[in-house]
Amino acid sequence: MKHTHQTENNKLSELSTEELTKEEKKRSAAHISFCIIMGMLVGVCIYVTAKKGFNGITPLPLAFFPLYLIIRKSWQNACKELQSRKLNKN
Repeated sequence: MKHTHQTENNKLSELSTEELTKEEKKRSAAHISFCIIMGMLVGVCIYVTAKKGFNGITPLPLAFFPLYLIIRKSWQNACKELQSRKLNKN
């Protein structure tokens, strides 16, 4: 995992500030979209579990949680790189 994290940071550091800003906005949109989808999925799972009891769809949000963590970390890396550039610029 450490190698992947370093590779992503290297890719981000190679981007211009304008490209990095666009990348951060894309990752932010992906994060927000995934949060909305996960929220809806949790709501549906709670509803289905309340109506029909425990079934195959009940643990589904847990299956997607690692993907959420990956998307969130990716967005945070872009934010950190952008902030470090703003601090270095001033």
